[in-house]
Amino acid sequence: MTYQELVSEIKQLPSSEQQDLLQLLITLVTESANQQPLLGSSVMRVRGMLKPDSPLPTDEDLVEDYTRYLIEKYA
Repeated sequence: MTYQELVSEIKQLPSSEQQDLLQLLITLVTESANQQPLLGSSVMRVRGMLKPDSPLPTDEDLVEDYTRYLIEKYA
């Protein structure tokens, strides 16, 4: 049954049955939403991948590295 056929059939139902169907759909959608993994778990995994293996360089180290890069590039 296609979507349009389903909609057509639902429109032909009495109002009370449409309401029962709506309640059932709400229950099904709520249950399926609760079963899906939360976004937070993915965020925590990505965050773990972004942790550095060694200490981060200081600002002075970054300035020196960038200055050295520019000197080598334009020298």
